[in-house]
Amino acid sequence: MKHGAIIKRCNTEGCDNFVVQGGVCITHGANVNPRLCKAEGCQSQARNGGVCIKHGAKVKRCSYNGCTNQSQKGGLCKKHGADVKHYLCSIEGCQSHVVQGGVCRKHGAEVTYNPKLCSEEGCTNQAKNQGVCIKHGASWTKKKCGVDGCAKFAQTGGVCKKHGASKNVRSVEAV
Repeated sequence: MKHGAIIKRCNTEGCDNFVVQGGVCITHGANVNPRLCKAEGCQSQARNGGVCIKHGAKVKRCSYNGCTNQSQKGGLCKKHGADVKHYLCSIEGCQSHVVQGGVCRKHGAEVTYNPKLCSEEGCTNQAKNQGVCIKHGASWTKKKCGVDGCAKFAQTGGVCKKHGASKNVRSVEAV
């Protein structure tokens, strides 16, 4: 607080709390998180015009023909070439992305979510099941494409790329 600043008290009778917003304290209705959507009962984060995307905020979409993803940089989404910088680990020869302090998790970056690591001595891979990574024997099966007669592996949405995994589709139809 600056020297000589006037400290305002809540306008509600009998309340000695400090004003936060609109002449009232938090207890008497000051909005402590003005970034929430203005729509009644909505707890989503406001984007533009004080409302969330669901209630009408406009967001920029990828300019690639037919893509509905949100644009990141240069009018494109990551999938279609948005120039989003990814820094590589500073350890010579390592191609992993930096997590913290210029290094990847394998080279000492601490992660906050603390994934379980493989129980094999010296292995820094994440354990998948039975306490080991895939390299050391964890069983792992890929799901097949959901389109009848297709033997390819599913990518996203339960289908392979041929049947729409790379597209933002709501229904799956055989090609």
